[in-house]
Amino acid sequence: MTAALVAVCLTGAAGPAGAVEVVPHRAFYTMSLAAADSRSNIADVEGAMLFEWADSCDGWAVTQKLAMTVYYSTGESSEFGWNLTSWESKDGLKYRFFVRRTEDGSEELPLRGDAKLDGPGKGGSAHYVQPEERTVDLPAGALFPTAHSLALLAEAEAGTPFFFSDVFDGSDEDGLFGVGAIIGKRIPPEKGGDDRAPLLTEAPSWRLRLAFFPHANPAPEPEHEQIFRLHGNGIAEELVLDYGDFSVRAALGKVEKLPTPGC
Repeated sequence: MTAALVAVCLTGAAGPAGAVEVVPHRAFYTMSLAAADSRSNIADVEGAMLFEWADSCDGWAVTQKLAMTVYYSTGESSEFGWNLTSWESKDGLKYRFFVRRTEDGSEELPLRGDAKLDGPGKGGSAHYVQPEERTVDLPAGALFPTAHSLALLAEAEAGTPFFFSDVFDGSDEDGLFGVGAIIGKRIPPEKGGDDRAPLLTEAPSWRLRLAFFPHANPAPEPEHEQIFRLHGNGIAEELVLDYGDFSVRAALGKVEKLPTPGC
């Protein structure tokens, strides 16, 4: 099990043409068990997740933190921690990342590096400096997380029901996933009725289902899936992380708008 699955879907970007402008924000989520079958041996899940997206003038700065405890039917439990900080240029061609992961109090070797594309729609490369120096080739059409979210919003606004792209986020030793998206119909803005308004009521939204396929070892079944509601201003809610034999719900609690820099 990995916490890296949240790295792709929750990253915002400046609003694409025709869509509501995305707002930099900080969001807090509460993790709980959504469903589990007997194969998983999982009795319960609890935890919290923080997602912060900020405008850094020359790019987008993202911080994601997750702490989660999984309880098993045997009475045992495991604790997982995950922290990713990244920066992506506003043209979508440069990316830097740093990932820390822990399991049951032990810290795994960190992941650190940078990546670049040779131009829009072109391939490129990612260079890891930790845990060991290595280079990963990026195929033509690959996207970094912010550019991927921008593309999802653009395709949703255009009414496209399916969208597929290779996405690099550096969240594991390969960092490259094939991501297939099923995009639901546009939900108009819902004025009022939410104490977190206007951030959740000012923009249209879409329900999405993302399937993640490891790029290095293609398989007919996805490694995991995400189901969530994405608002046109970049805020994600109603998030479910589906691992096949169990799923985790991330319920959006507090969400706050971040100030824009005086660039």
